Amino acid sequence: MSLPALGPVPDVRADWDTLADSAADLRTGSGKAWDALQDAKGSWAGLRTGYRHDGTSERVWAGLDLLERPAEDWAGALSSAQDAIDDFVTTGEPLQRRRETLEDARPRLAADCSSALASGDESEIARVRGDIIAFNDRIADLARAWGSAQDTFVAAVRSISGGTTEGLAVVGAPRVETGALDWAAMTSGLDTTFGALDPRTLWRDLRGLSGEELRDWLEANPEAARALAENAFPRHPVPGSAEDVMARAMAGDAPLTRDGITGIREAWLGLQEHERERLMLLFPGVIGTLDGVPLATRGAANQVTVAGLREQTAERLAEHRAHRPPHAPGNAYERSQWEDEEARLETVLDGLTQAWDAYGRPPFPEDQRTPGYTTLFVSAEGLGQIVTMRGEPSAATERAVTFVPGTTSTIASVDRHNDALDAMDGHDPGGTVSIYWQGTDLPQELIRDNATPHFNEQGAPSLAAFDHAADLEMSSTRVRDVATTYVAHSAGGSLLGTAEREGLDSTNIVYVAPAGTGHELSSPDDTQNPSAHRYLIQTNDDPISAAQLLGGGAHGGSFWEGSDPVRQMGAVRLESGFMGNGETVMGGHSDYFDPRSTSARNIEGVVYGTEVRPYLQPEIHTIIGSPYPYIEYPLEADADHYREEGIPSVPVEETR
Repeated sequence: MSLPALGPVPDVRADWDTLADSAADLRTGSGKAWDALQDAKGSWAGLRTGYRHDGTSERVWAGLDLLERPAEDWAGALSSAQDAIDDFVTTGEPLQRRRETLEDARPRLAADCSSALASGDESEIARVRGDIIAFNDRIADLARAWGSAQDTFVAAVRSISGGTTEGLAVVGAPRVETGALDWAAMTSGLDTTFGALDPRTLWRDLRGLSGEELRDWLEANPEAARALAENAFPRHPVPGSAEDVMARAMAGDAPLTRDGITGIREAWLGLQEHERERLMLLFPGVIGTLDGVPLATRGAANQVTVAGLREQTAERLAEHRAHRPPHAPGNAYERSQWEDEEARLETVLDGLTQAWDAYGRPPFPEDQRTPGYTTLFVSAEGLGQIVTMRGEPSAATERAVTFVPGTTSTIASVDRHNDALDAMDGHDPGGTVSIYWQGTDLPQELIRDNATPHFNEQGAPSLAAFDHAADLEMSSTRVRDVATTYVAHSAGGSLLGTAEREGLDSTNIVYVAPAGTGHELSSPDDTQNPSAHRYLIQTNDDPISAAQLLGGGAHGGSFWEGSDPVRQMGAVRLESGFMGNGETVMGGHSDYFDPRSTSARNIEGVVYGTEVRPYLQPEIHTIIGSPYPYIEYPLEADADHYREEGIPSVPVEETR
């Protein structure tokens, strides 16, 4: 016995998103020719009363009258083309879904056919024969519907007429060469000329541009950059579209979990290259901040985001200043609130300007200039948040270093802290990826803001999520693990420790005068990173020691035990030593990242696994007749000796 053959499923497919975008472009463009003509006539009408010239004014009006009918016809032609495409998309998308359903059913039906023939059961064979006939009928119906849809579309397009130059006078004068066209500035001010900017049209201007060309375009079109940066991801994307794929991957708390971030990365890499480019340019404020998207892609997308937020913040600041409350009795509180908001907007604008300028600087300068960097995350909320990167993960990457700053850091600290990162990352463009992470609000008031674990708990999940994404990308570029080092200063130290509790892991942890080990952390076993090599750098007179002693409830395991990275976390203390000039003994809380200082070189030694200078232990002397011992610090007591002989160093391996 035999069964009918399964027919081939017709190849019903098209890039419906692109077609829909094209229809939207036509919808926008259909009125542009007519509107531009009316603008020209309106402008000339304004001049007509004050300017009269027999040789030109009547010619202008005659020329504008000649253009009126073709302009109207052209607008009508574009509108007809838009209707034809919209109708084709409306008809074709359901047909493609029918094709996908048939393709999914075909393997199962083929298996049923083989099983029925092998069984020899006539009733089973008859059932399968009926299924095959019904399947082939559905194929035939789909083929007819698809053919009809294409024929209807072709006929609709061919029927479009009008908008040609027929009947217009031919211009015989030679074209005058005016030099190179400033293409980047051509669209500047389009929101004034043509109304609200449509991101679905704008992103097309950016396809295929180099980083420098993109920067030129964004510089010339800040209002367009803002429209793109503010463009929100669709709430109900077309099923099966690239937006739908990413929306499903991003759903819920996926951007904060290891499995979710893995799913986001797989979904992104599963898209076609042109789809990734479209989403990156159309939704830069979403894609540029999404953990799981490759870091280099985020850096490229956020050049648009930074430019757009900069324009947004500048406009908001100007509007805010236009409503300055007057000095008046009883108006002090309102005036104070206004001044606080002005200062906040100024801070955010300063940071965004720094981030924008960084895209135009070399990431590894040969002199002492602040290095350039790309932005991996940016927000204008509060005092601003930002994450930056120098270098890119690749097969050549051997190590990564991430710096987490402390109290008083805002988005406007980004250049200063990238200078600090530059002092400790070894200036290795090929082998080292250097990241600055301030992707959360940080304490601004030394006592009040650090009195609770609020900032630690708020930022730790985001820092852990970023670490998951970075680790995932680093591991995918090499056959061996990339050595990672986290360096955290002040309040950043307890934030980092809290993130370790949430899942952050790293080869090395360097505490630089930390506020504590992390909220609810009393030992490495309280983290998900117990095997990390840990180090502490802190001057002998750093006032942070008081916070470590008294702030354990917010920054450590408990109030009663305080917070001590050496005692609790097993950290090896390294010497803070001398400032970069080699003469001044380092003191206080803020100079640890002075270029070529002992502390900066110690951090670099940990990052590269070379050598470090252990802490010079103090000598405790008992004074006869006094209940208090005398503590002598070798570096302060004999600074000249260590300036001449150097502070003893050991291989990093000996500290582990």
